[in-house]
Amino acid sequence: MLNAETPRLKFALYGAHSSLGNAVLCELLTRQHEVVALVDDFNSMTARPGLRVKTGDLFDAISVSQSVAGMDAVICLYDSPSVPSASGDATFEQPRGFYQAVDALLSGLPKVGVERLLLVADFSVHGEKPDAAAALQRIAAHPMKWTLVDAGTDGEDLSIEDLSNLDGLASEDRRVQLRRIAAGMIDELEAPQHLHQQVHFRL
Repeated sequence: MLNAETPRLKFALYGAHSSLGNAVLCELLTRQHEVVALVDDFNSMTARPGLRVKTGDLFDAISVSQSVAGMDAVICLYDSPSVPSASGDATFEQPRGFYQAVDALLSGLPKVGVERLLLVADFSVHGEKPDAAAALQRIAAHPMKWTLVDAGTDGEDLSIEDLSNLDGLASEDRRVQLRRIAAGMIDELEAPQHLHQQVHFRL
């Protein structure tokens, strides 16, 4: 149930098809926020109250700005295997790495007045790569209200239905842990405590 003190917000989500992405969707919809899932294929997600689906290219600043216009915040689960990108020849003409995604987000969000970014990635994997180091330096110098979350997306095997009902599950159950991580992420968006910082969530 939506707390009377908590405003209903609009979030764009890259990486909705991952297990963590579905946990985030559950958490957002449970709190009665509005969500736009950014995907490659409209038909890849089931329609639900509070959930809309749009296509978009995470690696192109113009596409990012068009996809996230009107949102209060953007959540990007970079390591999701289904993170949306351009199809066709454009995919091969330009690099499609971590730096390009960060560049598109940092360039695209301000164009449409979106000030809040939650960027989720396994930084233990990306942190040592030259392009990732450059991307992190760029983020650190950017005035946007960003938070980095060090977490993996944990595959794509769990659906929203798998993560919706946690009654009777032990605290060490993977589904419970994913929902706990998702809750921590949404708590940070609702009441920011770690602006311009990196936080760690691990199963």
